[in-house]
Order: sequence, then C-alpha cells, then structure tokens
Amino acid sequence: MTNTPNPTIPDEDDGNEFHLADLGTQILARKWLVASCALVGLALGTLSGQLPPDKYSASALVHIERRSQGIELPEILVGERFGNLSLAQITTETHIIRSSFTLGPVADELNLDWRLEPQRFPVIGHMVVRRSWPQVPNWILPGYTRHGDAYELDLLEVDDHLINRRARIVVTGEGAFSANLPKREPVSGRVGEIVELAPGFRFRLSQLDVPPGREFTLWRSNKLQAVAAARSGLSVRERPPRNSGIADFSYQGTDSDLTIMIVNGVVRSYQRQTLNRRAAEIDRSIAFIETQLPEVRAQTAAAAAELADFRQENDVSDLTVGSQQLLQRIVGIEADLEELRFREEDLAKRLTPNHPEYRTLLDRKARLEERLEELRAESAELPPIEQQLLALQQKLERSIEIERQLSSRAEQLNIVRASAVSNINLLEPAVRSRRIGPDRRTPIVAGLLGGLFLGVLAVLGLNFMRRGIDDSRSIEELGLPLFATVNRVEGLRTDDTNTALYSLARTQPNDIVVESLRGLRTGLQFSLATAPNKSLMITSPAPSLGKSFISLNLSIVSAQAGNRVLLIDADLRKGKLRKQFGLPRRHAGLSDLLSGRAGIEEVLVTDPETGMDFIPTGSYPPNPADLLTAPQFKKLMEEATGYYDLVVVDCPPVLAVTDPGIIGQATGMSLLVIKHLETTKAEIQSSRKILANSGVTLSGAILTQFDASASRYGHYGHKYGYYGGYKYHYN
Repeated sequence: MTNTPNPTIPDEDDGNEFHLADLGTQILARKWLVASCALVGLALGTLSGQLPPDKYSASALVHIERRSQGIELPEILVGERFGNLSLAQITTETHIIRSSFTLGPVADELNLDWRLEPQRFPVIGHMVVRRSWPQVPNWILPGYTRHGDAYELDLLEVDDHLINRRARIVVTGEGAFSANLPKREPVSGRVGEIVELAPGFRFRLSQLDVPPGREFTLWRSNKLQAVAAARSGLSVRERPPRNSGIADFSYQGTDSDLTIMIVNGVVRSYQRQTLNRRAAEIDRSIAFIETQLPEVRAQTAAAAAELADFRQENDVSDLTVGSQQLLQRIVGIEADLEELRFREEDLAKRLTPNHPEYRTLLDRKARLEERLEELRAESAELPPIEQQLLALQQKLERSIEIERQLSSRAEQLNIVRASAVSNINLLEPAVRSRRIGPDRRTPIVAGLLGGLFLGVLAVLGLNFMRRGIDDSRSIEELGLPLFATVNRVEGLRTDDTNTALYSLARTQPNDIVVESLRGLRTGLQFSLATAPNKSLMITSPAPSLGKSFISLNLSIVSAQAGNRVLLIDADLRKGKLRKQFGLPRRHAGLSDLLSGRAGIEEVLVTDPETGMDFIPTGSYPPNPADLLTAPQFKKLMEEATGYYDLVVVDCPPVLAVTDPGIIGQATGMSLLVIKHLETTKAEIQSSRKILANSGVTLSGAILTQFDASASRYGHYGHKYGYYGGYKYHYN
C-alpha cells in the first residue's frame, strides 16, 4: 500500500552564517585530539628551543685617530682620520679588517684551524652537553659527550698533505686513550705525551677529564676554512654620529671564552697590520729619497763647478747686493712651489679639485707662480753678465735646496719610522661575553600555539571529510520530512541489545534522548490519525544505525503514556529485541506464528512494567520474504491495528533485504532511521527508490545518534526535530 505522509515539522531559521559556538562545540567534542596536538606541539617547541647551542657575543671599542702622536709632518707622511674617509674607503677598511690579511694572524695565534670535536648525540647533542639535568647515564652510548666533560688540545702539527684527515680518539682509561688515522693501526697515548699517528701528524692533549668510552675526532682544517669561520662571526660597525672615528668590533660564536679571544685578537692584528702598512710606506719613501740623493748631489756639484768656471772666465766674484736679494726671493718662491707640488700630488689622491683645501692650495700656487714670473722679468733687466751669473747662482741654490729638502725628509721619515705608533687605539677591550641566543621561549609558545592550531584544523578537517548527513536541512533537501532528531547516547553501542542502557526509556526516563522520543510520539499521533491504519514500520538503509533502539524506546514511551502498544520484531534474519524482554533464543515468535507452528497466545509477550505487548522474531526461517508475503502477515497486521493504539514494526535494513518493501505495504506509515554523519544522501535516495518500487512511500525520517560537537553545523542540528536539540533539566 502507499503511505501518505503528514508530518508536523517545526519552522527553521534560514541562517547560513557560521557560529563560533559551533566551532567551540566541535573542538570540545574532540578535546583530547586538540589537547594531544597541543602537547605534541609543546614538546616539539620545547625540544627545538633546547636543541641549538648557546650563542655568545663579545665586543671591543676602537678609536681610529687622525694622525699619529709625535712630530708634526706633512700629511703625506702621517695617517688619516677614519671618520673623514668616504663611504667607499670605509667599506674598503671593513674588507681589510675581515680579510685574510688581518684574520690570518688571528687564526695562527689562536690555532683556529685545530679541531678536537667530541662525538655528540644525534639531534640532542648540544642540549645534553649544556644541561646538567636530566643527564643520560654513561652506560648508555658511552661514546657520546655529556655535561661536565673537560678536554684540551695544546699541540697539533699536521703537514699540508694531511690537512682535513681526521683521526679518531677513544678514551680507554683515566688520562689514557687510543688514536688512529683511517686505515692505520691505533696508537696508545696519555695526557701530556706527544703522540705521532703518522709522519707529519703529531698532537698532544693537555686535559682529558672524561669517562672511558668517550670518542673524539681530531683534525687540522685548511687555514682558509678557519679564516672563513672567523669571518662569518665578525662584524665591524661605526658608532653614531657618522664620522666619529669610533667603531665596534664584535664577534659571535658558540664558545664564550673563544669569542673574547677572537675579537681582541682581531683588534691587535688590525693594529699591527695598520702599523706595518704605514712602516712599509715610510720605507718605500726613504728608499726613493736615498735613490734620488746621489743624483741631486751630483747635480749640485756640477752647478757649483759651472758657476766657478763662469766667474773665472768673466773675472766676476759675486752678485751685487740687489741681485743677491733678487736671487734669494726667486729661490725661496721656487722652494715653496716645490713643496706645494708635493702636497698637490697627495691631495689629488684623496680630494677632488673642488674641495676647499685643494682650491686653497691651487690659489696659493697660482699667486706664487705669478710672483715668480714678476721676479724673472725683473732679473731680465740686469746686464747680460750679471744675468748669466744670476742664472748659474739660481741653479746652484735650487739644487742645494732640493738636496736639503730630501735630506730633511729622509731624517723626518727615519724619526717617524722609529717612533711610529698605530692610529688604531683600543678603548675598551672585550673582557666578557654575553649570551645573545638562541631564544628558547618563543619556540615553546609557537609550538603550543601551532599544536592548538593544527588540532583545530584536524577537528574541522575530520568533520568536513565526513560524507554522511550532517543536519536536518540535508534531509529535507531530499524532500523527506524529519520527524525527530535523537541525540547520541553516551556509552551505548547500537548493536548491543543486551544492555539495560538499550531500553533507555525504562532506565533513564528523564534523559534528553527519551524526551526526543516523546516528541516523536506526539508528532506521530497527528500523522497516524490520517494514515490508513495505526501501524508504523521503522527501517534504515543499513545495519547498526539505531532503528531497533528507536523502535523499542518509542514503544516504551507510547505505552508509558497509557496507549495500547504492540512491538513486532520483524527482522527475521538478525532480530535481537527479545533480549530486552529476557526471552530465550528458542522462544516462539513471528516466524512461528506465520508458519503455523505457534498461536498468537504462544508468541505474544506482555511487559509487566509498561504493559506493552511484544512479538519476537522466533526461529530464523530460511525463507523470511516468503513468510512475510503470506496472507497470515497481512491478517496479523489488520487484527493488531484494530486492537492496539500503536503497532511498531522493527524491520531489517532496506538496502540489505527486500523485507521492508513487503512489510511497508501493510503499515500505515514508514519511517527511515538515518545515522548522523554516517548515512549518505545516496543511501537515502536508494532506500526511497527501492521502497517506491514496492509501492511504499516513506513518511519521513528520524535522525539518530546526533552529535552536535562533531557537526559542521552543530548550531542548526540542535534546532531541528521535535525536542532533539533542547536541553531539559530535572531535579
């Protein structure tokens, strides 16, 4: 027969907005998943924060002076102020400081190319060495270093062909060890003894306070590698204001003491290299002067001889007083011009012609050249003999002046060479280092927040990936009215019919699930009033969706309301509702009644607590469908609906067997039980189609085991159905 649905459906809100309360409910439902992710994130964050070694920084304050202390000399002979350098020159000085020219001596002085590395635990090695608690016992992997191990290398001589060849050292006892190079026999040694592992590979340990079993790796790295390692941690920065001449030399590394030694070593090396560069410049200048002096002396001697010959030939002794004064003025101006030419060559290397100092020099040079031309014009008015004598005398005086200047410069340079000091002054040496990292707290917070975030994403992802019906709207979109939403019962398995919790309406009548079934009972009263009879078939698309639970408890709440109720377990293949009535497996039931092996009095069981009647399945027949199509079943339904106020028939799943299509033809209404987040739309549509092919129309659906916390739209799920979403509180 065809059932005509007439459900009573409560109004719903047309809201599609996302509610934060829903998110909170979903997270709360999977709080252990979120908490687990948070704990894992916290552990990983803590571990990542503890894994890196401590990082230290040491700084020295340096002043670069304008000129060396001592005799005031022309600028060509002295240093320059660091702050007056151009940006390109400052960059050049920084590159010099960071070059092998400066860092190479530091690497040699501090033996930065010596490497004695202990074996460390993988991943956690630095953390184990740094922390005294918790400590790993020595009997667990004794080869790995721990907190408190002390060792020191004070000699390492390695020939170039053995550079980067690594030797293995194993501690064998107190102060004793065994060492070997690859493919060579081990050599025993003790602290304080020189050990030769191969020709060109010798070393000595000055300290070895570690338990037996510890392992070390010893090698000498390439000097360029040592310099590169030192350069990577070095920084040079000028302190404000700009052009102050004050610079910070800083070094960062993992060894607190070594950072101090390196930064001070770099400053000392820079001082030495600066002084050596200046000394080399002075030496080159002195060498140049010494090569020029013999030639100038020869020119002076030749000029003196030429002047003497001229006097003898022309019988003249000396210039007049006026000519002598004119000569002195000319020679003085020429000497001044020669000095200005020296200075101009120096300024041209450092300044542009538009610089004020450069322009002042050019102006003075132009005035002197103009004055020199005037004096030469004045000398041209003298008598010819006196002019020649003046020219020869001028030549001699100029040569003598050049010789005097060169000798004076040589003496000045020798004084500077002997008393020169570096213009690099160490104002504040590095005396202590400070810990600058790593940040061990931020990874902990980041790990915790990241774990929480991933936990929330996992919750949302799990809920989103569920393909089942999520809320009542999905059901009604299929054109199937929803009669009730029944919440999930904590601790109840739908296939466990042998527990007292299964008959929830008996054991916990005030539970919210029971209240939902009371709402379903009320709604069915109106729908059954217009149905062909007062019988109700309850089925589902698949097993274990809660149809038997609904059938049993709906019958109980209906009987508790004073109705005459009959519950029929029509699942002739796996029906187990008899367990809730304490009936044995062999008790006669529906199959026996339909086959004529038993009468109605033998199969009918009355519940003494509620007064409801129950017909179990009886023995499982080999042909359930044939029994249900027999006239006896239709006759049973007609007699039952004529006597009882409500007949509930618990049927097997629609997609599993054809029985629901047969039973539905004899009932007034048919309801499909749908499990929240498990039953799919395809299963619902297939069930409707199968029943429709048998002439049965579904009257509506019941959404069971609803879990708002696991729903993507938990807010809406609480609003649909009769009382499934509302909270009731009882004293």
